[in-house]
Amino acid sequence: IEKPPKCVLRLLDEECRFPRGTDQSFLEKLHHEMGSHRHFVKGEDKRKWAVQFGIQHYAGPVTYHVRNFLDKNKDVQQEIFFDFLEHSSCEFARDITKYRDMLTTYLETAKKKATKSKSLISGTRTGKGKPTVGDTFRTQLLALVDVLDMTTPWYVRCLKPNNDKASMEYEDDLIITQLRYSGMLDIVRIRKEGYPVHVPASEFLDKYRCLAAKDPEPLPADDKKAVARILRSLKLPETEWQIGKRKIFLRNTVFDPLETKRKQLLAEQI
Repeated sequence: IEKPPKCVLRLLDEECRFPRGTDQSFLEKLHHEMGSHRHFVKGEDKRKWAVQFGIQHYAGPVTYHVRNFLDKNKDVQQEIFFDFLEHSSCEFARDITKYRDMLTTYLETAKKKATKSKSLISGTRTGKGKPTVGDTFRTQLLALVDVLDMTTPWYVRCLKPNNDKASMEYEDDLIITQLRYSGMLDIVRIRKEGYPVHVPASEFLDKYRCLAAKDPEPLPADDKKAVARILRSLKLPETEWQIGKRKIFLRNTVFDPLETKRKQLLAEQI
């Protein structure tokens, strides 16, 4: 999509700067330059090759119609909007026009913060003149990557329950589609195939030591050996749990019986 030297966004920007560039000529260049790429999808219906192209994203193929692609990338409407603001009698509205060229604003901010991204500092424009939406997008993307490299991000997955913004209404198909495209279903599958429950050895003992109360021999002083004693005494399959350096890794086939036995024991004591 954006990796040089030839990519969708750069071809789009280049076409925007050609005096006779059109949506059709952009699409023809895409088919010529990207046609052999494994993630570029022409489609089986050759009649549609003249109006659309596809990209195989992580979650699945997405079809793009090229109508007005160049106009949207040039963002002519925004220029008209800023022209109105420039001639406004309101000082605040006129002050907003300094953000007219967002790419230059991002580059100046990047230089002040001494970002690690060389391509961001040097600029990402595909040519001289007014930056396109694609130019600004790539710059914002590089800035985001810089921030992620310098931090430890935590992600919150948000799902839209319905398209009407109504409360207490859940559209199953819409939610399943979001889960599939966000990769959550794959994450759940991987977690199930591995050891989804991770518990520090000390916490494991604090919670499940009671299950070894009837054992005539005292538990070993070493936490990991004590955990192994408890799990083996309950005859839980050793292929379903592992002891790491600091944590105990359990599959649900082990975790669920542990919780059940612990709750039964507490119920008997009460």
